Amino acid sequence: MTARRRPHSSTTKRPQGRGGAPKFNREDLTKFYGVQSCLAIFEHRRTDVRRVFILEELEERFGHVGRWCERRGVPLKVVEFEELSTVAGTDHHEGVCFEARPLTLSTPAQIMNRLTDIQRGCLVILEGVENPHNVGAILRTACFFGVSAVVIRSRQMNSLSGAACRVAEGAAEMLPIAIIPEYGNLFNVLKARGYSVVATTPHEARSVYSVKWANKIAILFGAEGEGLSPEVMELADTRVVIPRLGQMESLNVGTAVASVLTEARRDLVIAGSIRRVQLGKDE
Repeated sequence: MTARRRPHSSTTKRPQGRGGAPKFNREDLTKFYGVQSCLAIFEHRRTDVRRVFILEELEERFGHVGRWCERRGVPLKVVEFEELSTVAGTDHHEGVCFEARPLTLSTPAQIMNRLTDIQRGCLVILEGVENPHNVGAILRTACFFGVSAVVIRSRQMNSLSGAACRVAEGAAEMLPIAIIPEYGNLFNVLKARGYSVVATTPHEARSVYSVKWANKIAILFGAEGEGLSPEVMELADTRVVIPRLGQMESLNVGTAVASVLTEARRDLVIAGSIRRVQLGKDE
């Protein structure tokens, strides 16, 4: 996989760390925002955090973050809404913004190694789905349904933006995610490891309600309007469609992913082959 270029719109300039905080390069930071996104970053990779901006009303909720920042010498600034919007580059910051190292993505090889050891694996592959709100919503849905990993095939994206991570509500920190410009031998490797490749389409195909879903599946979703490329449709073992019952021609891709995953996981859940994750008292 080629090296990822970091988008200029999500970077910020900072001097070197002080008071024991790790040093970092000016171009290495991404602005992450949203309560659940920032809490997940702090839980899973807090040592990547370099600066914290927060509204006064969230100080208590992020008290543990503040205490950690004080111990580590990581700057934390309580700001007004307008300043936070300027820092985050959006009004949809939910009261908090972290400047942190970009999310580390998985390589295709790492994804394949993970799938090898999973008996009932489910891989979601997105082709040309690049809108950050759609990507974020799909990551959240994939994490909810216990998807093993997500692969995004895109010639435009090379990292996840703060907007995508905010909509993902922390899922971006939990899921193995790869972004690739080309498929390469991905499908050959998947099939060699026992995965059935399922392509979704709005056209004539088998209904998602009538498919016998395999234990190991890779489900492909294309961008709205363009759909999946002909090469992928030819490589698929099965093509499925969500039957249209009303007057709307199609679904948002995020909604389509949720609808297909509901059916793809149903039989395994009913059989008790996969179980609900217990999250604890705050579930």
